[in-house]
Amino acid sequence: MKTSIVIAACAASMMTQSSAFTMTSQQTSCRTVSRPDRVVGPLNMFSGSTLDVEEEEDDEKRAQIEQMAKTMGMSVEEYQLGMNSRVRMEEAISSLRVVGGEAGVTVERDGNMPPRHLVVTVTEEGKGLGKEKLEKTIVEALKSANEKSKVGRNEAQKNMMKYISENMKKMGAM
Repeated sequence: MKTSIVIAACAASMMTQSSAFTMTSQQTSCRTVSRPDRVVGPLNMFSGSTLDVEEEEDDEKRAQIEQMAKTMGMSVEEYQLGMNSRVRMEEAISSLRVVGGEAGVTVERDGNMPPRHLVVTVTEEGKGLGKEKLEKTIVEALKSANEKSKVGRNEAQKNMMKYISENMKKMGAM
């Protein structure tokens, strides 16, 4: 039971798409994309509240948190640690900004996969490259930003695992 939170966190860290933590839609800088395949069910370990049970005034919500922890074989504290670490990682990935490309064509994006923040900038210098060269440069800039984003996501996952480990030690669970 004490290691169940670590196992759950490891499973979360192996997910390649941070958007697995979102509910039903994703916002990009250009359009909204409906993603019904990303609906998180009520028994998913990544759903629920990050509020402390003691702070939760709604008896029904408190009972739901306690039931989710029990269902997963965790204490309420372990469950809340998992939820808090998920929120921290999700915020880190969403606030990440990386830039790929070179003078003339740059791509700025966040750490989400697919990105919620995506800005492609083509300057006059980039337009002067010609159609074929510009297309290749844009693709290279997208690939570069994607690789940098992947590094940022991996770092956020490492930080989440470190956060969980430190807090599990404080709780006396490790």
